[in-house]
Amino acid sequence: MSADDKWMLPSDDEHTTIVGRNGTGKTQHGGWHLSQQNLKAKPWFILDFKNEEMLNSIPRIREIGFKDTPSKPGLYILKSRPDLEEDTEAWLWRLWEAMTGGEPHGLFIDEGYMLPNPTRKGAFDALLTQGRSKRSPIITLSQRPVRISRTALSEASHLIAFDLNDRRDHKSLEEVVPSGFMKETIPKWHARWYSVKKDRTWIVKPVPDADQIIDDINVQLEPKKRWF
Repeated sequence: MSADDKWMLPSDDEHTTIVGRNGTGKTQHGGWHLSQQNLKAKPWFILDFKNEEMLNSIPRIREIGFKDTPSKPGLYILKSRPDLEEDTEAWLWRLWEAMTGGEPHGLFIDEGYMLPNPTRKGAFDALLTQGRSKRSPIITLSQRPVRISRTALSEASHLIAFDLNDRRDHKSLEEVVPSGFMKETIPKWHARWYSVKKDRTWIVKPVPDADQIIDDINVQLEPKKRWF
């Protein structure tokens, strides 16, 4: 990721959806986006379906349970599974209640297609549709855009695409991006980026490596030094 690319970074009220097949660099790119957020301004929650190594390697991250929605700024991780759909949905509604009650947050979801049934309107859609006005951004990652809620695509201010294998995934994405967006060939670890607000597309270079991303996040989470 070059310095020229950083000027278009999402603001703290914009949603970002990142898609790509397994092994293209999607999670690392999402982690870099997370490292660019102000983690001291509000709580950020990671909903982790894959026990992702990079995300779980952040030393100062705090693991929470399904009953927890801390209001203190920092980085929190909740580990879920597809068979825990009811618990996950209930937790997302708690997050929505906190948000609508005046407690903004950030939400990072890896992997989005494992969320509760995307064919019905649920907590995830509610968070997406109201999140921007409540300054509660969502970063959604998914291998299969065809299997996530369409709202994650239509409400995103930034759509970032690595390579996809399935034609159905291409089709679901092409409905919300400019014509030809997915046809341009990109080098390994690069991605296609569409800014909805600017109505512009870019090919972006690889982000820093995982160790650098973890370090950048961890520095943000360092406790403030007390001066006596």
